[in-house]
Amino acid sequence: MNKIILIVLAGIFVISTQKINAQNESREARMEKFRTEKIAFLTTKLELTSTEAEKFWPVYNQLEKERWEAQKMRRELEDKVREAEESLSESEITKLTRDFAGSMQKEGALMASYNEKFLKVLPPKKVLKLYKAENEFRMNMIRRYREADKDDRGPK
Repeated sequence: MNKIILIVLAGIFVISTQKINAQNESREARMEKFRTEKIAFLTTKLELTSTEAEKFWPVYNQLEKERWEAQKMRRELEDKVREAEESLSESEITKLTRDFAGSMQKEGALMASYNEKFLKVLPPKKVLKLYKAENEFRMNMIRRYREADKDDRGPK
């Protein structure tokens, strides 16, 4: 009887591990698809010359990496704020609020820094096009997500 229980538990463990791995692979595949679509979208919208593209993409890719890390830290702080208990000491709450506000300030400073880097490799009009294109891409992705979510729910 103990062997049967052990075998069943091992089977459940293997199946759940496979599901977790599949979800992680799926998330990575979705992120890669998102990145590919974003690069294609920005490339089309910015109309970069080959010289501009050669200088722009390394800077942009570094920004994306740093922005991702900054946003990840902010999301972690958002979780802490959401889960914060009223029972925290006043000094703990003060530190949390300062850390949270500081994370937003860091993201702003990061963007200001990269704006200057972009202005060194692109004409100002193309930097402005970049910001417009990023916003347009984000809005398109949100729209697509909502439509897909609506389709998944089906008619009522």
